[in-house]
Amino acid sequence: MKLPIIGILSGVALATLGISSAAQAAILLPSLTPGSQYRLVFVTSGTRDATSTNIADYNQFVNNAAQASTNLNTALTTAGLTPSAINWTAIGSTGTVNARLNTATRAIDPSVPIYRVDGAQVATGNVDLWDGSIQTPININEGGEANGGGGVATGTLRSGSTAGDGAEIGNWQNRKLLIGTSISTSPGWIEALVVQNDTAGGLTDSLFSFYGISSIVTVPTAPTTTPEPSSLLSFITLGGLILGGAVRGVRK
Repeated sequence: MKLPIIGILSGVALATLGISSAAQAAILLPSLTPGSQYRLVFVTSGTRDATSTNIADYNQFVNNAAQASTNLNTALTTAGLTPSAINWTAIGSTGTVNARLNTATRAIDPSVPIYRVDGAQVATGNVDLWDGSIQTPININEGGEANGGGGVATGTLRSGSTAGDGAEIGNWQNRKLLIGTSISTSPGWIEALVVQNDTAGGLTDSLFSFYGISSIVTVPTAPTTTPEPSSLLSFITLGGLILGGAVRGVRK
């Protein structure tokens, strides 16, 4: 696939690709029946460089962002989930690991609906995520706030495969990188354009947001409540008194 047109970066500046009109949002997990499964996705509020060739570095970056968000952790805990049990990975590709593999969203992987952290659905599953477009832009960050317009480092084509041609994450020697834009639902969400730095330092000084996606989450089943032993004894005693009174009334 031919890569998108190259844009030029100057120093640490990254041209804004658009202005988000999304209103301030809040964490609102999808309302699903107990036992249902889904995944959550966000764009990081923080930024970092895209020079590492190790995908684990970017996974750690988005995981740290999620774990540090009080709003997100409170919402997850309130929903009966354990925040620390959820693993977050970056939707991005290096020269050796593509986004589909890194996020376990291949056609052969378990497929569940994907939602933003404010409850808006992004894709019905793995195939829908990589069919070229998404239902809702991923312009909400880990804290539930609108965070759209800037470039998101992906190094990934719309199919979920590595960009190649030196535009994958971490291939800073070529001084270029394929990025997406968080306000888009078209293929531009993941492959908006290739940016190239016009300085000798390459992309080493440029900072980007990243997309983070959760591992599969299961809606907890409401706990079954059973009477405490003392309460059960009270019910038995009360039942005995009522029955005894009824018997005495009949004898009279």
